[in-house]
Amino acid sequence: MKALVLVFGDVHGVGFRAYCKRLAQQLGLNGLCRNEPGSVKVFLDGAEKSVEKFVETVKNIKQSGFFGPQVENVEVFREGEKGFEPEWRSYVWFEIDFS
Repeated sequence: MKALVLVFGDVHGVGFRAYCKRLAQQLGLNGLCRNEPGSVKVFLDGAEKSVEKFVETVKNIKQSGFFGPQVENVEVFREGEKGFEPEWRSYVWFEIDFS
């Protein structure tokens, strides 16, 4: 399953992209995350249950004990749904875009 996840809130400069990478690797997901104005954009590719677990974990980040980011809203667009953007390329692991 492929999904585009937009995470809004105080998620810049607080280790959130590194958190996403660790979480994605634990769940066996490939993809990429990068900062966007006011959000972090995450492309995910992997098992549907793993994508769902990633989204739920990010939504509940305060309960995870990671206190840096303040997630206010998470939007998920699955492949084929309106709002989904195709990933920039195929990913064989999970990457952080530092540009």
